[in-house]
Amino acid sequence: MHSSSITHSSSGRRRRRRSSRQSAFAHVKRLLWPAEASLATRLGVWGLVFVLAFLGVHGTKQGLANLQVIHVENQLKYWYKLGKVASPASMESALFSIERARELHPDNPYQLTLHARLLEWRGFSGGTSAAEDYRAALSLYQQAAALRPLWPDSWAEMAQLKLRLFEFDEDLDRYLARAAALGPYTPAVHNAIVQAGLPRLPVLKALEDERMEMLKTHMVRGIKDHRSRNTVLTQVSMYRQEREICDWLTESQLFERLPGICKAG
Repeated sequence: MHSSSITHSSSGRRRRRRSSRQSAFAHVKRLLWPAEASLATRLGVWGLVFVLAFLGVHGTKQGLANLQVIHVENQLKYWYKLGKVASPASMESALFSIERARELHPDNPYQLTLHARLLEWRGFSGGTSAAEDYRAALSLYQQAAALRPLWPDSWAEMAQLKLRLFEFDEDLDRYLARAAALGPYTPAVHNAIVQAGLPRLPVLKALEDERMEMLKTHMVRGIKDHRSRNTVLTQVSMYRQEREICDWLTESQLFERLPGICKAG
């Protein structure tokens, strides 16, 4: 008698669970495929479901990619502060993160740029593969520029890579001209034009073409802009062109007070 009651009770619970599952399935079915709705309405509901599912997957991938990007950004900030790559392990970790981010969100120009900067740092750290790293970084910047052609920093960064490779050629001049056209008041553009122009100042003076005017313009703007001033002035001192540059600054009449490099003597 007792055993029969237990069996009957267990069977009842199973029926209730089965009934509950069937009821839940029927409820979901009514929501997603309502019998009283037209075919167009039903298809609209399913279309919305697919769109929401796609957005959910895309959002998840974007979020995961952003986490990887934040790690890379933090590593780069630390290296800039330190003046060098912290360790081989930190480089390996940053490269793994950016490669993962690019897998999750391919053809993202900002992530391409971050990847290029990592390779620049690896090349800057020395070793026999420095030129290979610089060329790989240049290729990534070119891909970023193709995806975001109106972004002046990409063109300036490509010019910087040409300088690291000691390639003073037509491509370098093209990158600089494009950067100047897109970012006439962008610090990265000032820096790139000054760093490309000072080593060949005697040649540019003799030619007296648009490259000389571009150098003068961005030299003045670069020193006027507090964001690029120190970098530009360091370059002027490195190439011992203080007198020439101070004449340009005086001619510009934009400075109430000339920088310290223009002090007499």
